[in-house]
Amino acid sequence: MVRITCMRCSRSFTLTNEQIARIVEESRDTKHKHYVVNCPYCRQPSKAPLAQVRQAHARLQALIAPAAGETPAEEPAAETTPPSEAPAADAPSAE
Repeated sequence: MVRITCMRCSRSFTLTNEQIARIVEESRDTKHKHYVVNCPYCRQPSKAPLAQVRQAHARLQALIAPAAGETPAEEPAAETTPPSEAPAADAPSAE
């Protein structure tokens, strides 16, 4: 999450995860240092530092990647042992 403070109305607002992902995608091949975001309260343009936005995006990816990459733990295959060759205890003896 990136918190931005509007210079006109002095209210702060937070960029959503979707906005962060979109900003990083749009500014991927640019050398800009800021991205212009409109204040949701007064619609005044405010500058969001791209370094903070990219850092927040990296943290988001680190949180999402392990959760998405988890696979259910597989149970180990049961080992099959051959039946014992010892005579059964209930077998009649030949006397």
